[in-house]
Amino acid sequence: MKKYLGNLDSTALAKPRRLAAVLAGSLSLALACVSQADAQSAKPTTDLDVATAQKIITAALAEAQKGPPSSVFVVDNSGAVVAAERMDGAFPASARIAQGKAETAAAFWQSTGNLENAANGGRAALLSSGYVVMQGGIPLKIDGKVVGAVGVSGGNKDQDEAVAKAGAAAFAK
Repeated sequence: MKKYLGNLDSTALAKPRRLAAVLAGSLSLALACVSQADAQSAKPTTDLDVATAQKIITAALAEAQKGPPSSVFVVDNSGAVVAAERMDGAFPASARIAQGKAETAAAFWQSTGNLENAANGGRAALLSSGYVVMQGGIPLKIDGKVVGAVGVSGGNKDQDEAVAKAGAAAFAK
């Protein structure tokens, strides 16, 4: 039995609907393929790979040879460890402190030296924040966006800062 709607029957209305559904589905599939191809071809700017982290650590350790043994940590922008090294003879706590400095620099998007200065200047709340606010943590940036950080511990604040800066300089090259 055919139903009539005005001068069109139900089969005449169904054909354009099916065609529209097929066209919409095809368009969605094409857009999804293009989006996936774009996503795969785009170079990620927020990821810090292991090879780059090792390059940072190598440069930092070369600078650390001038002072006491140190620990060097490189984290990504979420604070996850990408690579780390503790030199022979570095005191055990230096590893946790270096990791904390790297995590802090990544979380605050600035050097831990700046945060130490803020704490010394009256921002004492930073001291109870759970972050490590001592010199030796430097954020790593690509096009102004923080993609990670390097943290160093083992020497005095100036030595830690110099070692971290050497690592960050290797990243910038």
